[in-house]
Amino acid sequence: MLRKNNNKSTQNSTWLRRSSYEEIRPQHLNTQSFSPLWGASRIAGIYFIIGCLWILLTDKAVSALTSNADLIATINMVKGWFFVFMTALLIFVLILETLKRIRKVEEDLEVSYKNLMNTHENLESAYEEITATEEELRQQYDQLIENQRKLSDSEEKMQHLAYHDLLTDLPNKLNLYENGANLLAGSSGSAALMFVDIDNFKYINDTMGHGFGDRLIVEASKKLLSIVGDHGVIYRFGGDEFIILLHSLTDKGQAGMMASRILAGLKEAVDIDNSLVHISTSVGISLYPDHGSDIMELVKRADIAMYKAKEAGKGNFIVFDNPLNDTFAERMNIEKQLYTAMERNEFDLYYQPQVDLALNKVTGLEALLRWNSPELGPVSPFKFIKVAEDSHLIIPLGSWVLRKACAFLKNLHEQGFEHLTMSINISMLQLLQTDFNEVVLDTLHSSGLEPDYLELEITESILIESYEHVGTKLNELRDKNIKIALDDFGTGYSSLSYLTHLPISTLKIDKSFIDSIPAETNQAILLEQMLMIGKRMNMCVIAEGVERAEQLAYLQEQGCDKIQGYLFSKPLAARDVERLLAGWESSGLFFSKSTETC
Repeated sequence: MLRKNNNKSTQNSTWLRRSSYEEIRPQHLNTQSFSPLWGASRIAGIYFIIGCLWILLTDKAVSALTSNADLIATINMVKGWFFVFMTALLIFVLILETLKRIRKVEEDLEVSYKNLMNTHENLESAYEEITATEEELRQQYDQLIENQRKLSDSEEKMQHLAYHDLLTDLPNKLNLYENGANLLAGSSGSAALMFVDIDNFKYINDTMGHGFGDRLIVEASKKLLSIVGDHGVIYRFGGDEFIILLHSLTDKGQAGMMASRILAGLKEAVDIDNSLVHISTSVGISLYPDHGSDIMELVKRADIAMYKAKEAGKGNFIVFDNPLNDTFAERMNIEKQLYTAMERNEFDLYYQPQVDLALNKVTGLEALLRWNSPELGPVSPFKFIKVAEDSHLIIPLGSWVLRKACAFLKNLHEQGFEHLTMSINISMLQLLQTDFNEVVLDTLHSSGLEPDYLELEITESILIESYEHVGTKLNELRDKNIKIALDDFGTGYSSLSYLTHLPISTLKIDKSFIDSIPAETNQAILLEQMLMIGKRMNMCVIAEGVERAEQLAYLQEQGCDKIQGYLFSKPLAARDVERLLAGWESSGLFFSKSTETC
């Protein structure tokens, strides 16, 4: 290719020289007109013709005019001199004209020479440019050859990148969908697809940073590889999700055994940047061919089972069964309706009274969120709160609850019920928002409610998962005189040290412990201990779910501070709360406007 370019450039150079010469050559310049022989012959010929004509014509004229010999001699002498003069003049004119033409030709030649030199210089410059271009083309050609070589060396690398995850180098989702079918087809007997999801990964990512989260994903993938080994193929499905394809199972129970090994193995501490991290995972399992004949079906059903595992408390596995389809469909429908429920004003707050046992008075209310959907009807909070948290809709919804509850309590204060407090449940996602404290304080300011009458309820799970990050926020709120209650106390696995390090003012004992009263059971013993801990730490202890008189009597005997439950009142709409409070005030039962309480 370069040779062809070189020949072409040479031809172009020749054409440039020829075309430039034609352009600079004077159009009147003819090499024949400037021949010396031709010039001399021209002058001699003219002189000869004029001389012959002069002699012949003048001799005839003289002979005709006179026959006097002396006169003829005189005339011939004059005629000769005149001829000499005229021929000298003619020769002068001819030579002058010839010299002028020669001079003109010389000038034209000089101009042509200069133009030729300029053209020559231009041609040399063009030739140098052509040479440089040829060199550049040669380099580009060499680079092209090198790029082709590199490209050839990388068609395998590109294919690897297309079918593998960049972070972990595990096969990716595309690999699963394109090659997983071959594994299923080649499996002898049955196979299983496991959907593995790291619990609370978004929280870890948000609090520790994406770099930390990436390290955690890499460490998790390494552990999975060591656990699964040659028994299956691990794919990174996306984010914190992994798919494990176990092929050629001889026993369907092997999938459950592998899931147990994965759960146990990932629980072992991982050292990331000198921080020990314990990974909890939820696993959903679908079986081939029982739950699907292709990869997409198996993934969908394993995903459903994984969500069910999370709802069951995380850190475990569930094998798909057909009823889960209905559960998943219900969840998807709830999530779909949630996105427009706030805009359509489908939510409302109900309030359950809290009764002080020592004073026999109502001293507080707990705000409880209710949803009455036109499409779904009344939806249980146990169903929609979890979906709202997973979809992060709990953040705007929680802010709405805070504003509405504070405004309602302020209205009750203005009616004369000044010492009522309001308890509001707070989600972990709300607490993780950087502006959560500002939202709470702004809400109090806009409603006009004093901070002393607001109590925020958090669960033990929040302490377990985000103790280090929420502690500062809770202390800041407590410094503003906002109370902090620990809800569902005793149902989790929180350390008692949390109670000494966090500004908790209220312990709420879960209904599951109250249900055991008055039987002598281990739960009853635990209940007594929890009551004792609360009293000794100078906290207000509230028992939830009190429904029977014997439960009330037992709690009074044990020194419980407050109770709430159906024994006194179910959760009430705002208008019913106002009527109830007015009735209690007039009867003197369970309420006093001027009573101090914990």
